[in-house]
Amino acid sequence: MSHPATIDHQAVHINLTKHGTNPVVTSQPDSVQSPSVHYDAPTAMAIFTQSPTPVVAQKPDPKLKPKDFVMTSCFVVFACNFIFGLLGYHFGVKSNYAWQLGDLAMAKHHAKKALIFVIIGVFVGILTYVLAFVLYFVVFDKPSHDIENRST
Repeated sequence: MSHPATIDHQAVHINLTKHGTNPVVTSQPDSVQSPSVHYDAPTAMAIFTQSPTPVVAQKPDPKLKPKDFVMTSCFVVFACNFIFGLLGYHFGVKSNYAWQLGDLAMAKHHAKKALIFVIIGVFVGILTYVLAFVLYFVVFDKPSHDIENRST
């Protein structure tokens, strides 16, 4: 029966630099590294280089966060269409959650779905209001002289 491999903890000092499209890992002594945070835009990775070791974290860059349309969906829920507003809100929250986990591609995908549901909700809401006004003024609004002529 084989046992799982164990890895002993050792201090590893690396410096991540970008060469073209592939990151290159090079070793450097502690004295060369300075405490700072660098964001890698394509992968949305934050590289924290603090003494003594750099730490690579999947912390997304706030500048890369896609719009999640949560507040717009709330407007659609209350002013336009309840169902499409809730669907937009659902996908907006999923987009925000995916971004917090560092999955930028999924965050953009859910944000796009939220935008589609917001647009459909606004369109259906406007169409509903127009239809309601047309029905009120054309069908249900009868002139008062027609009613008087029928009664006599």
